[in-house]
Amino acid sequence: MAILSSFQLSPVSSPVLLLVAATVVLSVLYRFILYPAFLSPLAKVPAARWHARISPLYSYYIKYANIENREVHKLHSRYGPVVRLAPNELSVNCLDGLKAIYTADFPKTDWYHNRFCNFETDNIFTTKDSKQHGQRKRLLSHAYSKSTILSSSAIVSTTSTIILDRLFPILRSGKPVDIHPLNYAYSIDSFTAFQLGAKLGTNFLQDAASRSSFLYHFFAPRPHTVFWEVEVRQFTAALLKFLRIRLVPKWCDESRIANENYFMDKYDQAAHIVAAEKQSNGDSWPTIYATATHKYRDGLASALPNLKELYPDLRNQIATDMFDQTVAAVETSGNVLSFLHFELARNQDIQTQLRAELCILSSVSSNDNWLESINIKTLDSLPLLDAIVLETLRLYPPVAGNQPRRTPTVCTIAGYDGIPPGVRVQASAWSLHRNSHVFSFPEIWKPERWICSDQELVEMRKWFWAFGSGARICLGKNFAVISMKMVVAAVYTHFATEFVGVEEDVIPQNDGYSGGPRGDRVLLQFREI
Repeated sequence: MAILSSFQLSPVSSPVLLLVAATVVLSVLYRFILYPAFLSPLAKVPAARWHARISPLYSYYIKYANIENREVHKLHSRYGPVVRLAPNELSVNCLDGLKAIYTADFPKTDWYHNRFCNFETDNIFTTKDSKQHGQRKRLLSHAYSKSTILSSSAIVSTTSTIILDRLFPILRSGKPVDIHPLNYAYSIDSFTAFQLGAKLGTNFLQDAASRSSFLYHFFAPRPHTVFWEVEVRQFTAALLKFLRIRLVPKWCDESRIANENYFMDKYDQAAHIVAAEKQSNGDSWPTIYATATHKYRDGLASALPNLKELYPDLRNQIATDMFDQTVAAVETSGNVLSFLHFELARNQDIQTQLRAELCILSSVSSNDNWLESINIKTLDSLPLLDAIVLETLRLYPPVAGNQPRRTPTVCTIAGYDGIPPGVRVQASAWSLHRNSHVFSFPEIWKPERWICSDQELVEMRKWFWAFGSGARICLGKNFAVISMKMVVAAVYTHFATEFVGVEEDVIPQNDGYSGGPRGDRVLLQFREI
C-alpha cells in the first residue's frame, strides 16, 4: 500500500499536469488549425477545398492521380488568379504573379533536384541558388543563342542528313506510320548531333532497338517515381529505411542508370576529342560538350576561386548538364511535333496553305538535297510556319505543369500582401495558355490567331509561357524551335499526311509536368507529292 500511495498524484500536481496537457493541445490546435486556417497571411487566399487550409492531402491527391493541370485550371476559373492548394502552397495564374515569382527569380525548390538530378549531381536546371545558376547558364548561353543557331552551317548540314537519310525512308514505306516514337528519335538525334557531333550523336531513327531501350528506361519508371520520389521523397525514404517498405521498385533505379551509362560512354568519347584539341571544321566536332568543357575549365575557374570545392567532379558535372539538356530535347520537342503532325493531318486546309508558303524557299525542287541549301533565317521568318509552331506550343505546352518556386522573404504576390518566406508558389503554362480573354476559343487549335495585329500579338506573347520566363527561361529554346521548323518544312514540302489512327490515342494531352499524346500513339499515312 505504501508503494502504491507513492504513485498517487498529489492535489497540487494534478492541476499542473492538466494545465500542461491543455497547453499542448491548444498549441497544436493553434499551430496546425487556427493559424493556417484563419490567421496566416495565406488565409485570405481562396482555398481549393476547405481542408486545403490545414492539410496538404488535396494537393498530394491531384499530383498522385496525375490530374493536377486540369484540376488547378478549374480552380482558377472558379476562384481567380491565386488559389491555395495546401497550407503552404499557392498556384498563380496571372501576369503580376509571373513577374513576382519568375522575373524576380525566386529560388527553386527541392522538387527539381528530386526529379531531374542526373549522375547524382545537380545540373544547371536543378541548381537552386540563383547566383550559381546564372554563372553556369552564362557558360552556354552564347552557344544556344538565336544568332549562333541561325548562323550555324553545321546544324543545317547534320539536321538535313538526319531528315533526308534517316526519316524520309521510313515515311516512304507506304504503310501507316506511328510518328510519335519517331519524333522522339528525331529530336534526340538532331540535338545530340549538335551537342556531341554527327559521329557521336545518336541514331535512334534507324536503330530501333536502341531507341526502344532508351524510351523504355526513360518512361517506364515514371508512374512509380514522379510522386513517391519527387513529391514525398523523405516519406518514401523513411519507409524504406525504417520499415523496409519499398514504394519504388529497384528496377526504376536500374533503368535510370542504364540510360546514364549509355550517354556517359558518349560523353567520355567526346572528352577525348576535346582533349586532343583538334577542332574539326566539319560536323563531327562536339560543339556543346566542347563549349561546356572549356567554359567550366576556364570561365568558371576565373569567376570562382573555390571552383573545385563547388564542383569536385567536373566529369559528372558536365555529364549531368549534357544529359539534362538531351532528355529535355527528347520529351519536349518530341511531344510538340506529335501534336503538330496530328493537327495538320486533320486540318487539311492549313496543311495546304503551309505547303504553298514553303514554296517561298527558293531552293525547293524535286531533289531532296534542297534542305541543305535553305536559308535558315528565311525559314524561321515564314509567318504561317511560325504560327503553327506557336499555336501547337500554346495548346499542347511541352512543360504544361506547375513550375514550383519558394518565396525567399516576405513578399506580395498578385495583390496578396505578407506572403511569408518558404511558401511553395507556382504557375503553369496549361492555365496561362487557356485565358479566354487573351486566346479566343482557347481549346481550339487556331494558328491564324498568331497572324494578327501587333497589339493582339503583344498581348498573346505576354501570356505565352511555353519556355518559361525570367532568368530560368529554357536554355535550348532557340535550337528546339529551329529543329522543329526544319523537319516540319521538309516533311510538308515532300509529303501530304492523313490521320488514320484513333483520336483518343492522341488527345487530350496527358496531364502532369510534361505530357505527350494520351495513348502514346499518332498514326499517320504519308503520301509523297
